Amino acid sequence: MIGLDPVVAIVFIVVGLPVAGGLALAAFSEYLKHRRQIATLQGTSDKREVEQLRERVRELEQRVEALEAIVTSPEFQLFRERIRQIRTEAEKALPSTQQPSTSPFPQDAEKQIQRS
Repeated sequence: MIGLDPVVAIVFIVVGLPVAGGLALAAFSEYLKHRRQIATLQGTSDKREVEQLRERVRELEQRVEALEAIVTSPEFQLFRERIRQIRTEAEKALPSTQQPSTSPFPQDAEKQIQRS
């Protein structure tokens, strides 16, 4: 051997290797436990995030349904027709004044451009 006393070498082999192995095993099991905790937390946060996104989609679908109901309602159509009547009356009453081309309804703005 390289200058080691045989008794020291035997003690090292009998005591040192099992202690080092035990420490390595304990460290490895802690590492695996830590990895499991991280995976669990990531899975939980992903599930929470997915549920939050689903709830947001439900809210947006409800808003779209409400907007569709408003736009397709007879009252809204009457409102648009009344706005057109008021605009027509204003144009007749003030023929020399040029009306602004901005319109709250895109299709009305296109009609104004075509009339000009």
